[in-house]
Amino acid sequence: MDPLETGLYPDIVATGSLISVMELTAGKKNLDLGRVYSHYASGPGQVTTAELDSSRGRISIQIGSQSRTFYVAIQGQGFTWAEGATDDLDNLIEALTSWRAGISVDDFAGRFPYMTPGRLARAHESGDPALTQWNWLRTAEEFSEERSLVEAAYVDGRFDGLFPTLSHGTLRLSSAQRLQKAQEVCITPLSGGSYRVENVRLPVPKIVDSLREAFTAASKSLTNDA
Repeated sequence: MDPLETGLYPDIVATGSLISVMELTAGKKNLDLGRVYSHYASGPGQVTTAELDSSRGRISIQIGSQSRTFYVAIQGQGFTWAEGATDDLDNLIEALTSWRAGISVDDFAGRFPYMTPGRLARAHESGDPALTQWNWLRTAEEFSEERSLVEAAYVDGRFDGLFPTLSHGTLRLSSAQRLQKAQEVCITPLSGGSYRVENVRLPVPKIVDSLREAFTAASKSLTNDA
């Protein structure tokens, strides 16, 4: 973590930390940020970073070292609600309090254009991130080599509602996005046209000869793990 560039942040120098200047600014505007804290117990990070919680993710702020810039990220469980950067602390405080108050993703991006919603933000807001993820994997050029596997799994119909991801050619299907207790099954193409099916909570993977068998094994493993 870089030390504070005093010439860029006289307000932070005057108050002692980013947390203090954020609280002071919010107080002058009669806005409620909730509890503002830093995960750094000491050192430059305690002065130059801040975090606060909301019902839609943790908000992290840190300052730039080359220019007066406040970098912001709002992280959900395994996805980004929004991220951006601004040099206007007053406006940033308004943005953070608006987010905590429940402003919609579209209204947030429109009112604070320096904040860019994450790819799945609107889908999580509408309650259907899995379908959005399926459509992205089925159409994004970067997944062209795995498209036939993804398309076949989507059309199969037994994995509706599961959240799909791709990693090194393996299709992962999860009952909940990045939660420790989520059910998850992985389907990996092997040489010779066979497939490995692995439930992360069951001890032994299964090798099958066809994609149809792979989907059946994956569906059964999820049922047995329920």
